[in-house]
This record gives sequence, structure tokens and C-alpha cells, in this order.
Amino acid sequence: MKKDHLLSGRKEQKLLTRKNILRAANKLLKSKRPLTVEDIAAEAGISRATVYRYYSSTDSIATELILQLNVPSGESLNEKFKNRPALEALLGIQETYLDFIFSNEIPSKKFLGAILSSSDPKLERGQNRITAVRNFLAQNKTDLKADEKKKLTHIAVLLMGIEAILVTKDVCGLTNAQTRETLRWGLEMVVRGCLNDSRKI
Repeated sequence: MKKDHLLSGRKEQKLLTRKNILRAANKLLKSKRPLTVEDIAAEAGISRATVYRYYSSTDSIATELILQLNVPSGESLNEKFKNRPALEALLGIQETYLDFIFSNEIPSKKFLGAILSSSDPKLERGQNRITAVRNFLAQNKTDLKADEKKKLTHIAVLLMGIEAILVTKDVCGLTNAQTRETLRWGLEMVVRGCLNDSRKI
């Protein structure tokens, strides 16, 4: 979003216009229509020039849109699952993120595309996921060594994100239910393998 424009002039009106642009983009995404500045402007009842005063591209709109959604925070999940057995906690964290992505699949895909094509180092993906898993493993006792915890963190994050959903659905042709089942099975096998004893989890 172009903050210099937002900070000049009538701030309340500009905030309302920004919300209307995001609302229009979200409606288009939910209807599975291509996201273009022209269509966003028409849906919001404003001109293309007005959209461009707030956003430089549809990617920047998609990025802003996903950031406005209620992405589960790593801190809240760590609090929710602390002191739970490792398998239960990690599967619970995974389920939370999969629920979010399936509820916001199109904006999540657009956000991923915007991140991958952006040169802005401030744009990062997956930080909530890695924070949740890393903090859980750091604060809860397991027999894993530091290097093993790091590797488990990376694999767990992979199995609970939009990247894995893209592969399982778009490459493997799985349904949402099959994708969820497959990713859950994958994470369970990894955790059991890392701890090497089902009685410990």
C-alpha cells in the first residue's frame, strides 16, 4: 500500500477507499475471477487511477489482503498447545494452519505468488508457522538434539503451508480432504520417526 498517499489529505476517507479496494479484491478472488486492476476498480465503484494511488499492482493488493486476514499467530498457538505431547501439539498446529489456508485458499495462493515475484526483503512467508513450531520444541521437553529439533521444525513447517497444498492438490490431484489426510499422515510419520518411540509421543 502507498503510505505516503494514505497519510496525506482526508485520512478517514482514504482508509475507507482502501477497505473498499480490499473488499472488492476479496470478492473477486472468492468468485475465482482473475484479479485485475480494472475489475477491482469496477467492483469497488472507483477509477483505475484511484486504485493505483493506493496500490502499485494486483500483487500488492493480494499481499495486503492476506495480511489483513486473521492468520493464526505462532505465540497464540504456542500458548494453546504448551505442555501437550509433541505429536498432539504439532498435529494441532498443523490443523490450525491447514484450516486457515483452506478457508482462504485463493488469497493464500495470490499472496505466495506476490511474495515469490517480489524483491522486497520485508515480505516474508511462513513466519507464524515457524514461530509456532520452533517455540513449542524449544519450550517443551523432548529427547531431540538441537540439530534434530531444527530439522523437525523445517519439515513440520513445510507440511502445514500453502506450498504443500499446492503440490498435493495441483500436482498430485488430491481433493482437500485427501490433502489434509496426506499432510497429517506425513507429519505424524516424521514426528514418530524423530522420536523413535511411539510411547514418547
